[in-house]
Amino acid sequence: AFQGKEKFHKSVRFAQFYFIDAFILLCCGAEFHLLSFHLDTTKDDLKRYKQRSVCKLVQKFPMASTMEITSLSAVNDFYSYLVLTAGSNRALEVFDLNAGCSTAVIPEVHTRSVHQICQNKGSSFSTQQAEAYNLFMTTATGDGIKLWDLRTLR
Repeated sequence: AFQGKEKFHKSVRFAQFYFIDAFILLCCGAEFHLLSFHLDTTKDDLKRYKQRSVCKLVQKFPMASTMEITSLSAVNDFYSYLVLTAGSNRALEVFDLNAGCSTAVIPEVHTRSVHQICQNKGSSFSTQQAEAYNLFMTTATGDGIKLWDLRTLR
């Protein structure tokens, strides 16, 4: 995989749009990358082979003491600065991209590595209390599903 002219040092395991499609998030090893992008959609028959779409690295966020990120969750449906990551060390880390840093680490979330994180993104079919957006779930093979609250990290 290429990021501009730079190669990623490991395979990209996960990628998604973020912040209402303003950025791209992707996991590579024990860090995730925040990328800005511009897609050039102009049609010019004389210059159609020239690449004008651009993807640039904004910042890398390393997850503390893990070998690889196993899951990442970020809401794209509304403006949210939070990104949740889980690593091969069985920990979950909360990043605040508005502050540009990690804000919390929960060790030993499950007995095995988390393979899915799901944040509450709301629904177009019903309304919820604002506190409901603080909830997220994690799951690991053979260890069931856990419901978490960002306010208490329990």
